[in-house]
Amino acid sequence: MEFQVGDKIKRSGPLGTWHIGIFLGRDLWGRDWVIHNEKNGYVKEDLLSNFAAGNQVSFASRAAHNRQEQRQIVARARSLLGQEFDLLNFNCDHFATYAETGEASSPQLRQFAVGAVTLAALILLAKS
Repeated sequence: MEFQVGDKIKRSGPLGTWHIGIFLGRDLWGRDWVIHNEKNGYVKEDLLSNFAAGNQVSFASRAAHNRQEQRQIVARARSLLGQEFDLLNFNCDHFATYAETGEASSPQLRQFAVGAVTLAALILLAKS
């Protein structure tokens, strides 16, 4: 699948997670660009090859149905350029979800928290 401007894209990250970004498109020299919130870094525009970090990049979702919505997603993403990464409050998932919807959330973090609470409960039950 060829990415379209504003698509949420992903590559594998640590511990079964995904690193998420927003596809910006191709420049005059044929290079693909993405904007993402880099772990231990900040929101930045980057070459897709740098974002990939040697991993395969795949499609995650498409919220835009027309050029105006694509521009809105890119504008929201660019409005966060330079904002620092924060694992719990502003990670790559928060960033990309905000770019798509205007509301920052991290489904991956929420899923991890639910798993951790479930595991803790099972351990406590096993000790009872």
